[in-house]
Amino acid sequence: MNETFGTFRGTILKQSKGTIGGARSVFAKFKGIKNELVYPYNGGLIKNAPKGTGFKFFAGDLMEFRTNDHYAKPEVYLLKTYLVESVSGTTVNIVKDGYKHKPFVGDVLGVAPDEIGGSMTAVTITAVATSKVGEQEVWACTTSETLTADKGDVLVEADEDGNMLVKNINAFADCDGDMPYGILDGEDEFEKSKYLYAPAVGGVYIYIHKMSPIPACVLKKNVSQFNGLFKLPTVG
Repeated sequence: MNETFGTFRGTILKQSKGTIGGARSVFAKFKGIKNELVYPYNGGLIKNAPKGTGFKFFAGDLMEFRTNDHYAKPEVYLLKTYLVESVSGTTVNIVKDGYKHKPFVGDVLGVAPDEIGGSMTAVTITAVATSKVGEQEVWACTTSETLTADKGDVLVEADEDGNMLVKNINAFADCDGDMPYGILDGEDEFEKSKYLYAPAVGGVYIYIHKMSPIPACVLKKNVSQFNGLFKLPTVG
């Protein structure tokens, strides 16, 4: 019998660790204009929580707030992006710094397609180590197959059918968020970490150079009339 709850006459500690990369303002301000963050009435379960510990998403990260045809059963999908530094055989070197998403064993990634949600050739990460390419610190990811990619390409997550996991970008994170526990292999379904989150769905402009790497298909969603700023065509 797997007992989740019991009695312990003492103190139980559960710890995790991570690195704080610092703080920065990613949202542009306009004098005399009130910028408001707009939110859905209810949040949703993050469906693509990380497969390991110590993941962090950042203010301005784009997301999908997905519901059914009755605007019910909300789900949240993070647009995790990874900037390619170089590829050598079945090793993909992904840029590592304080403002990049962390890859994990089991992640299924591919070069972002031409259209959001489109098909792509994806590979599975089988090992991750920290390394350097020249002076650039990287995550050296061993992949299940050779991935055709060049320096500067942006990788995104794939679903089980080999399509881009995120189908419709309509929301973003209003601040940094730590997901310290992840979804670990071997965990009982009941005991897995669950993250419920209400992303912002409009109202602000974001500095592109301060955002996570953005593939070209995502930049097509930008309705900003200001060079260097990103804005979703959503509420607000």
